[in-house]
Amino acid sequence: MQGAAGAGGDKVYVEEVFSTYVYKGDEQPDRLIPNGLDLDGEGGMVLIKCRENSYHYALFDTERGENEWLSTNGSVESTTVTQHVVDFNSNGFTIGTNDRVNRITDGDYVSWSFRKAPGFFDVVTYTGDTDGSSTQTVSHNLECKPGMILIKNLDEDQYWAVYHKSMGATHYARLNDGLEFYENSGFWDDTEPTSTQFTVGVTAAVNQLGKNFVAYLFADGDDADAQIFGDGGNESIIKCGSFTGASYTESLGFEPQWLLVKRSDSTGNWFLVDNMRGFYNKTEAGVDVDAVNLRPNMDINENSGSFHITSDGFYYSSSGGIDYVYMAIRRGPMKTPEDATEVFGVDHLTNGSTPGFKPGFPVDWGIFKALTGTSDWQAWDRVRGEYDLRFNKIDDEDGNNNFIGDNMTGFYDYSTADSTYIGYSFRRAPGFFDISCFSSASTNAAGLDINHNLGVVPEMMIIKNRTYDGNWETYHKGIGNTHVLKINNDALAEDAASAWNDTTPTNSVFTVGTNITDNTNDWIAYLFATVAGVSKVGSETVGSSAIEVNCGFIAGARFVLIKRTDAAGDWYVYDSTRGINTSNDEFLLINEPDDEDSNDYIDPFTTGFKINSSLPSGDYIYLAIA
Repeated sequence: MQGAAGAGGDKVYVEEVFSTYVYKGDEQPDRLIPNGLDLDGEGGMVLIKCRENSYHYALFDTERGENEWLSTNGSVESTTVTQHVVDFNSNGFTIGTNDRVNRITDGDYVSWSFRKAPGFFDVVTYTGDTDGSSTQTVSHNLECKPGMILIKNLDEDQYWAVYHKSMGATHYARLNDGLEFYENSGFWDDTEPTSTQFTVGVTAAVNQLGKNFVAYLFADGDDADAQIFGDGGNESIIKCGSFTGASYTESLGFEPQWLLVKRSDSTGNWFLVDNMRGFYNKTEAGVDVDAVNLRPNMDINENSGSFHITSDGFYYSSSGGIDYVYMAIRRGPMKTPEDATEVFGVDHLTNGSTPGFKPGFPVDWGIFKALTGTSDWQAWDRVRGEYDLRFNKIDDEDGNNNFIGDNMTGFYDYSTADSTYIGYSFRRAPGFFDISCFSSASTNAAGLDINHNLGVVPEMMIIKNRTYDGNWETYHKGIGNTHVLKINNDALAEDAASAWNDTTPTNSVFTVGTNITDNTNDWIAYLFATVAGVSKVGSETVGSSAIEVNCGFIAGARFVLIKRTDAAGDWYVYDSTRGINTSNDEFLLINEPDDEDSNDYIDPFTTGFKINSSLPSGDYIYLAIA
């Protein structure tokens, strides 16, 4: 267990051992892909695919060394190449200029990196010792049972051999083609792998005398020895399993960011989806957006597939009676943020290039507004895909192809730089911010519990009907579970037990009442909480004196959203990019399409922000971010 947790029992999180990193080719040599994984010190594997051209997959690992190429969609042996992955680094890897990884100017690429870690992933090499009559065992460092194993003969033109726990050691499949799982004892000798070793049989694809082999091992997350991640050191980050279609929902116990699926009872391609390229929530009554998938057994470019994400698993729409196996990896980050700049950004629309808004991290929720003229607030999120919502309207979601999520540093694709737009970028992170999609039924249920992954009790929730026109139902701990606000209007907090069913959220669920469950609709919920030094959800009663609001920050608030609750009052939005000063401050109203205006309702304050006496007396709630 100490080895699993790292030196001294350090906590380990999925973001430290796995990365999906998308980028555009620039034909520049020695280009660093800074995915944050220590591949140099810990070891691991990198798989790269050009998303829009029929180039082979490029697979590299630290055991064979840089520029030693394999392809998942081919049976060719390991080949020494140049200008591919030229180095493994302490914070990612370096690529050259070859077409498979970086040659196409502005071409889209995706990389998936797996760092070695007990309970998650391992790479081992070994030499075959059979002449067709003996088996051998191979040691590994996974420290738990493997759920899936990929093996390649490095010296011969042999297909990839696949073990999957759902099919057992009596069956094998091929990664480089779509054939079904076949029964054959020559691959695994009908012997299940253990937490220390796996067995290879007499088949040349896995054990040929004097030939070199590489094996990639993925943990079985159901094994207690793999449940060693997260703050408590008791969570799994990977799951290997099986299901039978049609229209099947699989519960993983976590929300996935990466999914590999294969039909097991007959011929069928391997499908690979991830949340950076597009892995969306399915709607029951609205518009479905299929996931963007690649096929590791084929060199074709991206396609679409009927995979959809849920808060604790995935949904797949297919014909009935078909058997599938899968491997899924948990969404990150798992670690509570310590620096607000890692999860929140505010900037103007700049550079006239993609992305238009550049906080410096992958954005999960982006909202923006023109500062001049009358224009709507627009809101996009990674969970729903290319559809936007308008804060100042009750309208249902609508399509907008300018919203992009497949970028590591920001969001929004816009051809013209325009500093008269301001954008706010949020990243999902435990304790800070989460997104949850759900569907309500026509049963008019008294209370419907909705799962979320915030990890703590939500202190503010903004909920919108995606399917039909409807208000933005807003919960805030400052007004409690018997009242509701509408972020699209200036009304005071209404006494509405039907909104939350008189039920305070917990660290795993929130409850909605009859005004949300009275029709079959699809909903989106944005959840916030207080994180020390990062965010603060609170309330204040304003009188005739100024109030210094201590949020626990060290350099003041970069963002303040404030609303009066005991009487009508607008939702004021301030930010440090436009200026939180000792004089008048520029503000926007999130409930109105109006252009920017100014007042002196707030001032800067080192540990938060200051409310001036010029703000009308009354009760207020707020969300502040450092």
